Amino acid sequence: MPLTAKAELFARAVALGSEIVWLHCYGERFINPKLGRPAGPPRMPAGTGPTISAGAAIPGAPELLPDDMEYDVAGRRLRIGRGFVDNVPSAVVAYEVSGRNVLRQWFSYRKRDRTRPVIGDRRPPSPLDRIQPDHWLP
Repeated sequence: MPLTAKAELFARAVALGSEIVWLHCYGERFINPKLGRPAGPPRMPAGTGPTISAGAAIPGAPELLPDDMEYDVAGRRLRIGRGFVDNVPSAVVAYEVSGRNVLRQWFSYRKRDRTRPVIGDRRPPSPLDRIQPDHWLP
């Protein structure tokens, strides 16, 4: 593993790594309240996190499962089918891991139409692909 000889850069890497471990361990490791890493699952400050207003819930009935998801940057609203989530930071919508958008990947497994196009010369989809959840959990 390559290491830097620059002490300041190394210290920044250690600090970032500590925060990442704290986040991924749900606040059970690398606890340091002075650095904003209290014990327990990480939470956004009250009133700043995403919210689902009354009447904005994503419908759970099978025929109403969403097929589309859109983000309104100006309104910070993530629309999922007929429902929506307000106060969603654009960084959440843009977040990627290994070049894949995490939110879009998450939604692809929860939308009504989960079929994937056949690309190239590959075997046809399995009949098991037709077994899908028919509603969102409340």
